[in-house]
Amino acid sequence: MHTLRRRRGVPAAGLVVALALMVLVPTALVPTDPVGATGSHPVLRPKGSAYVFTLRFGGLTRDYRLYVPPQAATGRPLPLVLNLHGATQNAQLEELVTSGMDANADQNGYLVAYPDGTRIAKVLTPDPVAKQAQYGWNAGQCCGLPVTRHIDDVGFLLKVISDVAARTPVDLRRVYATGISNGGMMAYALASEASDHFAAVSSISGQVELPTIHPSRAVPTMEFHSVDDPIATWAGVPNTNPRLRLSVMEGIDQWVKADGCDPVPQDAPTIVGAPGSVSAGETATEVTYHHCRSGTEVVLWRFTGSGHVWPGSTLNTGPPDTWLLAGVGRGTVLVNADEAMWQFFEHYELPANLPGDVATST
Repeated sequence: MHTLRRRRGVPAAGLVVALALMVLVPTALVPTDPVGATGSHPVLRPKGSAYVFTLRFGGLTRDYRLYVPPQAATGRPLPLVLNLHGATQNAQLEELVTSGMDANADQNGYLVAYPDGTRIAKVLTPDPVAKQAQYGWNAGQCCGLPVTRHIDDVGFLLKVISDVAARTPVDLRRVYATGISNGGMMAYALASEASDHFAAVSSISGQVELPTIHPSRAVPTMEFHSVDDPIATWAGVPNTNPRLRLSVMEGIDQWVKADGCDPVPQDAPTIVGAPGSVSAGETATEVTYHHCRSGTEVVLWRFTGSGHVWPGSTLNTGPPDTWLLAGVGRGTVLVNADEAMWQFFEHYELPANLPGDVATST
């Protein structure tokens, strides 16, 4: 049995304009910009914005954005987080909406890759920001054309990891995945189908969309989900096959079983929004399943009063008539998901004795 080694812990109107500019103005593809080498290995130069790289996979030309923190200049292999956008969104919007992750990467010294999925539907809903760049992931039951076309997104995202590692040093024992909605579902699919490549995963407002999971090792997981989510509903999205109405807790229970955890969780004290604050009427409770195989944990941040949102983002945290994201519900700042998931991630790395183990990309 493999053992995980634990590591020691460690403005609204303008946003609309920025979102529009990011999509309306094409992003140039930036070549590798080495500042040195670890042996003969290239090292990407840290800069204030993301690189954009293109690769071929599965007969398609696909892109990903890569944010490089200042610590990369040392040439030391850094951890890597894949941050996956939701359905009808794209990598540019994911980086902007979850901009706190780039700042968190600067603080904690990790790379962030924002890959693009593939076209979500034949006929797209008009969107003044995303326009034609409306993508999704094949995460199991969800979502759209990526599922019906059997897009190999697991293979593509593994290719992203190897492509990043060819451009700058990556600690391949410390690769993690997260995402919102369909992107969070995809992070779970990676943990199930490519568990030897991911030390831990996290999902924001996206439950497991696989009827059964079969990871080859115990994987630490963390989910952030509101019981009042109007899109990825707590009880699951209705399906003509009742067995495919996959609820939040059914997914959590799958991971508790797969990781061999004690099925009785421990609840931390509930965080309650202060009266008169932007969080008034909201709650957040950290629910942890302990005593899992290989030192893993399964964690659920259970929210009430908030919606289909990235915790810590100020979007939709004011009065409803000021909300920028229609239909997703109320935002929450009770918990900073970027910081909470990094504190979770940094405790875990892949064991050294996995098949074909390579410690770093150097």
